[in-house]
Amino acid sequence: MILPCNPYSKKQQTSSKRVKKKRGNHTAITSAVREEVDRRASEHTGYVVCERCGVSRPALWFEKAHLVNASQYGSGSEPWNIANLCGPRSESGTCHQFADDTAAGRAWKMSKRNELIDYYFRGHGKDVWKTSTGYPADVQ
Repeated sequence: MILPCNPYSKKQQTSSKRVKKKRGNHTAITSAVREEVDRRASEHTGYVVCERCGVSRPALWFEKAHLVNASQYGSGSEPWNIANLCGPRSESGTCHQFADDTAAGRAWKMSKRNELIDYYFRGHGKDVWKTSTGYPADVQ
């Protein structure tokens, strides 16, 4: 059996666009989400606070943390997957380190994510963040 030769020219190779996003593009936190997380974190006090401990002046700085880790393909374009935490993640004793490296922190991240999903789909956040995607399927 002889197969036909259908060459894929260099022009065809270089002119086509990538259809699926690379993981880094999918998990990168967008500027719109950064602004929304800062707005949400300052909603009650008028200034940005850590969403876990409530401190307004962290020892070092604030970081945006994925609630479903980027390594697990957690989206950076959904504000219910991002929290404002004391950082850096590499410094022990910070909220970001607690959330990523302890069992209690991982449980806190999932409960915070469920709280944020309720906020954006049933609470005040639905008027602030418009989404065309439906309710996340992985939530009970």
